Amino acid sequence: MKKSLLISLICAAFLCLVAAPMLSAADAPKDDLVIKAPEGMKVKEKDGQPGKLQKAVPFPHSKHAAVECKECHHTMDKDGGKINACTAAGCHDSLEAKGKENAKDIKLVENAFHNQCIECHKNLKKENKPTGPTACGKCHTK
Repeated sequence: MKKSLLISLICAAFLCLVAAPMLSAADAPKDDLVIKAPEGMKVKEKDGQPGKLQKAVPFPHSKHAAVECKECHHTMDKDGGKINACTAAGCHDSLEAKGKENAKDIKLVENAFHNQCIECHKNLKKENKPTGPTACGKCHTK
């Protein structure tokens, strides 16, 4: 009797360990997104003329379902599970052009995405795991 109870408890614990990540990842949207520069975002001038904004970035959200939502949507816990736009007030809401004086400012939309996405991909690459692109032209496509 004790042996069957122990085996049942071990099986239940293993099932919980395997099922929990699958259930949380199941909530991720299956639709892929296109990330565009927010309206009003300023760009660096080049030769006295406004520079061009980079092309939109296709984001395969479905390929990121194994990542916990709060890894990218870092305010979920304090916002009661709500996912806010990255450009929401008080988050990455600076629409200023990137320059020497604000090159590392995490409030810049550009820096927020670049730091989050590129660093994650680089870390996965170091671990010899499948990953996404890290080069400009590989993300900023047509």
